[in-house]
Amino acid sequence: MIERHEALDGVRGLAVLMVLLYHAGQPALAGLLFQSGVDLFFVLSGFLITTILLATRERSDYLRLFYSRRAVRIFPLYYLVLAVFVATAAVMVHFGVQNELGFPEAQNLVDNQWWGWLYQVNNLEAFRGESAFAGLAHLWSLSIEEQFYLLWPLLVLAAPRRHLFRICLGVALFSAVLRCIGFPLIGRDFAYYFTLCRIDALAIGAAGAVVLASDDLQERFRPAIAWVGRRWWAVFLLILMPETAALYIGITVLAVGYLGFILAARNGVLAERPTRWLRSRFLFQLGKYSYAIYVFSVPIAQNIERLDPTNIPLFDAVFQILLTGFLSYGLARISWTVWESRWLRLKNRFVYS
Repeated sequence: MIERHEALDGVRGLAVLMVLLYHAGQPALAGLLFQSGVDLFFVLSGFLITTILLATRERSDYLRLFYSRRAVRIFPLYYLVLAVFVATAAVMVHFGVQNELGFPEAQNLVDNQWWGWLYQVNNLEAFRGESAFAGLAHLWSLSIEEQFYLLWPLLVLAAPRRHLFRICLGVALFSAVLRCIGFPLIGRDFAYYFTLCRIDALAIGAAGAVVLASDDLQERFRPAIAWVGRRWWAVFLLILMPETAALYIGITVLAVGYLGFILAARNGVLAERPTRWLRSRFLFQLGKYSYAIYVFSVPIAQNIERLDPTNIPLFDAVFQILLTGFLSYGLARISWTVWESRWLRLKNRFVYS
């Protein structure tokens, strides 16, 4: 049985809270500070997925088990939301009411829908910008994760375990170098969205899982993990950097910091006091419904941001954050009850033992 850690559920909740604050609080809360919640998601995903893969790679049903469990978790909500948005956009275009209804880019979503069906939203936006997949542009990060879920299990299975750590570091280094080159030569969207420019965080998270799976590596990196555990607040100083610095090497450095934070939380290295807030019911609830909250929060925030009840930026930002959070969480709970949980019962057919 794969061990579950409540502190990591709290980390997931923290990540979705950061993303929600970033999208709902703009322009007051714009910047890398909350934007980097996506990077925390990437590192956590790389860590958790690789932990599962390393624990099950000797099983004869290794690939079937992993892909089946991922499919019943990710596909139902993703494809339902995509289908609803594309159908709605098509109806708007058909009747020519997209401008009146505040969705002038509806035609782009209809024309480029297959990028979404194939989990390639990020690569579309890398070359054509967010407007190419208007309304659901935030699905770029889910596309990168799904591409990772598709290919990484094959590499973990094929590569000798003793080489996996170096492979993780090599992938992270390649991604960072490509981003450093692509940012000034091709542009911001390429560096921010293109798959090969953003897999460093996933690879660094995977490296953390490899470290914990090896007694030798765990012993070698124990002092570094303990250092971050005693100074967990230092990780969050990294998110004050400007986006320009992040798109060169900053995202990679930030991912290393986030990995240290995750490992410290996972291993109980954090002092009892800071550990407690990661185990709070608030973060646990956000973590449990984080997938649906992420999917729903951005479209909700985009519509709510048109409301300026006081015309005072700070007050309006608080209003938008609270309303977006309330609606996103409520819709996520409904989605879990009437849709996602029904599909998740299929996981009982694919149990880790």
